[in-house]
Amino acid sequence: MLVDEPPLDNDDAPFPEGDVVTAPVPSGAAVTLRFASPYEPWLTLRGHRVLVDDGDESRSVLLWLSRRLAALTRALDVTRGLRATLSPGGGPHGGVVVVTDVIRLEDGSAADHQSLATVLEGARVKLLAFAVLGPAMSRNELLARVRTLYAAGTPLEVRSEDQERVLGRRRVRVGRA
Repeated sequence: MLVDEPPLDNDDAPFPEGDVVTAPVPSGAAVTLRFASPYEPWLTLRGHRVLVDDGDESRSVLLWLSRRLAALTRALDVTRGLRATLSPGGGPHGGVVVVTDVIRLEDGSAADHQSLATVLEGARVKLLAFAVLGPAMSRNELLARVRTLYAAGTPLEVRSEDQERVLGRRRVRVGRA
């Protein structure tokens, strides 16, 4: 019942056609959510299903879900799942859940950044801060462009998106100029 981690492309693989989108990679515990049936959530934290409040992290994700249950049920239905990260800190009730992907369960394809925002619009969730860089480019051009947007050392996820889905993804670290 888990939502699998999307595969990463090799660093030397060419970018697929489509738009290149970047976002800083949030640090923290992996969270997944899908619905086994309407209003029956399958929520996991660090790969284990969360059923009871047995610590700060589980309390944070249970509160996050309970505040958005109806909206997330409508948004995801039983056909989609989401991946997120529980970042530490962020308030009186523990960490902040940052949604990184919405995935179609039938084929495992991830929604592009616009579809992600559209699907989860009513759920009032925190999403990754995406930056659209434009059409596919070389690795050197990509690294030069991200240096102008992010601080040196920032880990990024770089996605190639087309036709409302993610075609490929890789991780890079912003270097120095």
